[in-house]
Amino acid sequence: MNASAFLDDLRRHARVDGSDDDLSLQSMLATAAQDVATAAAYTLPDDAAELPEDLRFAIVDQALRTFDARGADEIRPGLSPAAARVAARYRGVRIDTPETTDE
Repeated sequence: MNASAFLDDLRRHARVDGSDDDLSLQSMLATAAQDVATAAAYTLPDDAAELPEDLRFAIVDQALRTFDARGADEIRPGLSPAAARVAARYRGVRIDTPETTDE
């Protein structure tokens, strides 16, 4: 999936007017897409238009978190709170129960 399809959304969200940071933003979007997809246990579609709106928002929000932290000495690992909430809905909760055997 080409996450740079979300570049305009990220620019608005980050309040970036020019195109000077486009390469950095595209890289952040690609990384954010993989991070969110992994956390959500979701396979990204080939076409970005097929991605659900909430996952699209989560990717943009995660990329914004990285953009805001650029130049910082330390970045807390993990997803942004909004991206984590969205990913959790897709991942769900699974309870494994031991299989029983008839004796």
